[in-house]
Amino acid sequence: MTIEIVKTSIQFKNPIIGKPTLAIEEHYYARRITAIVDELERPFRFMASEIALDATEEDMIEAIEIQLNKIQSNAL
Repeated sequence: MTIEIVKTSIQFKNPIIGKPTLAIEEHYYARRITAIVDELERPFRFMASEIALDATEEDMIEAIEIQLNKIQSNAL
């Protein structure tokens, strides 16, 4: 399986409703990743509990592999 990260974006959300959202670790909510998996572009979304804010490209590829393996095992 070949995985190439094309784009990634970070989502922030203030845990206190009505207060401004800041780009800080306490407000880190999720990460969206667009990757090419076996020549097919696919979107992925990971919550803060699944991938760290300071994740490296290798961490993102590993998270994608784990998610794809879960999908494949559920399909069986």
